[in-house]
Amino acid sequence: MNPKDNKARPDRARHKAALLKAYDDAARIAFSPFIFQAAVAAKKLGMMARLGAAAEPVRYEVLAEEAGVSPYGARLLMQILSAAGVVEGSDEAGYLLTKTGECLTYDAMTAANFDFTADVNYKGLAETTEAIRTGKPAGLKAFDPAWETIYPHLKDLPAEAQKSWFAFDHFYSDGAFREALRVLAARAPARFFDIGGNTGRFTKMALEAWPETEATIVDLPEQIGLMRANPDLEGLQHRIRAFPIDWLSEGASLDGAGEADLIWMSQFLDCFSRAEAVGILNEAKKALAENGVIVVMEPLCDRQRNDTAALSLAASSLYFTVLANGNSRFFFEADLLEIFEAAGLEVIESHPNLGVCHTLFVLRPKV
Repeated sequence: MNPKDNKARPDRARHKAALLKAYDDAARIAFSPFIFQAAVAAKKLGMMARLGAAAEPVRYEVLAEEAGVSPYGARLLMQILSAAGVVEGSDEAGYLLTKTGECLTYDAMTAANFDFTADVNYKGLAETTEAIRTGKPAGLKAFDPAWETIYPHLKDLPAEAQKSWFAFDHFYSDGAFREALRVLAARAPARFFDIGGNTGRFTKMALEAWPETEATIVDLPEQIGLMRANPDLEGLQHRIRAFPIDWLSEGASLDGAGEADLIWMSQFLDCFSRAEAVGILNEAKKALAENGVIVVMEPLCDRQRNDTAALSLAASSLYFTVLANGNSRFFFEADLLEIFEAAGLEVIESHPNLGVCHTLFVLRPKV
């Protein structure tokens, strides 16, 4: 036997295994919308929760009866989800959740991602090609063809979409906010600006941590209205000023807002193009008191703990492209540092891995 043949056999085997994996990965991408919608249906019909609570496998006929659907529909969903690894079992023996199915049903982070995709993004993502071609959030037509960006219309989203949008935002923000306040404990300001403060979630935590501090929330008029109506801020409103602004309007300025010892921006700059982000930072510098700092917190695609988290951020950047504004995304670190440099800011502190996925930067104007 030719020794070269012995060497060639493992090479061919490895090539075949790699090719089969590539086919499998490609098929999962091609059919991922089908799998996803089957999981959405099974979840909304209560089938996932039913299987998760079961001590023994549950037949599809039982699932159908309890969900009020046909046996055909329940069987179809179970067979799709079985092939996808979400459930395991058979028509004869019944079905149970796999570990993947348990994550989809019970894990808080997966639930936030899943519902954000299903309720906010799914229909609009069909317009990805148009959004990429035009630089406009073409997917917004799924909600209202007249909307130009999503931000003024968060209050106008359908109830389920609005709930999922805020659940996604709060899941990732809350833990990072708490850790950020620990990092900033020695920097308690007399006054701070919360730029892009939305309904005042960070401002509430900050004012509770800094009892002598006053805040100014800087955001769209629509968000200012939501903030003022937020019952969670009852008892704190007297320490909160409001400065309504549309950063996309010509001549947007912080003139009249006063000065701040600390200007806070969390997951805010990723809502704008590079040029717009530089302009906002330049404007913010003008509002800094002497020795004041700008604090920026963002999830960075290349500063994540694992590949799954990096994939999640890279993929969800399409939300900005298709629905939010058409021209922004979650940053890679080098891109954000270039924005700071272009705005004449230097990084004096950097704190990675706050909460689930955020990095915090403390900045000051270059001398």
